[in-house]
Amino acid sequence: MVKFRFLGANGSCQDIESGNTSLLIGGREGTVCVDLSCNIAAVVDADVDAVVLTHEHIDHVYALPSLLHQLWLTGRTRALTIYVPKGMEYLPEALLDVFKIRSKKGIFDISVSAQTGFRVGTLEIAAFKTNHTDMSFGLIVTEGGDKLVYTGDTRPIRTVPDVMKGAKVLIHEATGDAAGEETLVQKGHSSGADAARLAKEIGAEKLFLCHLPKGDGRKEQLLAEARAIFPAAFLPEILLAYHV
Repeated sequence: MVKFRFLGANGSCQDIESGNTSLLIGGREGTVCVDLSCNIAAVVDADVDAVVLTHEHIDHVYALPSLLHQLWLTGRTRALTIYVPKGMEYLPEALLDVFKIRSKKGIFDISVSAQTGFRVGTLEIAAFKTNHTDMSFGLIVTEGGDKLVYTGDTRPIRTVPDVMKGAKVLIHEATGDAAGEETLVQKGHSSGADAARLAKEIGAEKLFLCHLPKGDGRKEQLLAEARAIFPAAFLPEILLAYHV
């Protein structure tokens, strides 16, 4: 059973109730944190086996040094791999250098990998290219018959890879509404309607919207837009345990 929790669900600007979008995803064995921003204590408590950074923007990477520091302070000795898109290996290495993470006494082994397919415990994780930055990717997470798709930040996905089809849960960004589609696309993002259309096309059972704008009113507007196309759409509850 693939389990997941939202550590935050906002886009670049946080609300008091929700930080930037990041996720904990776990299986029968193994837990991975996808993007790093808020609620780092939950990541430490989960004793994560790996970290994935989907692209280079600040709201997805800025808490990496804090996580590594807190894992060290709480006595971690197991190695940790940080998975990133090809070409982005420099960024975690630079953050580690700035904060002198590897020079800390007794620090666990930290490696950076640009593999596009890897295993974390019983979870099979495959990255797919998204249309946000030159390096950005989304993730397909499977365990047994369970499949979860997380788009990360992306322009609308018009050509749907067959591997996405049959996913029970789609987690898709919804940075704005369909009325502002031209601006959204220029900035590399999607609307609630875009998310709903993809959920419908891949045959998902549930859609969770993320990378949301500030303000409850704006979030509810995007949820209504999505539900008009795909009724089983939801706004995440932060730190609530979900499963596929």
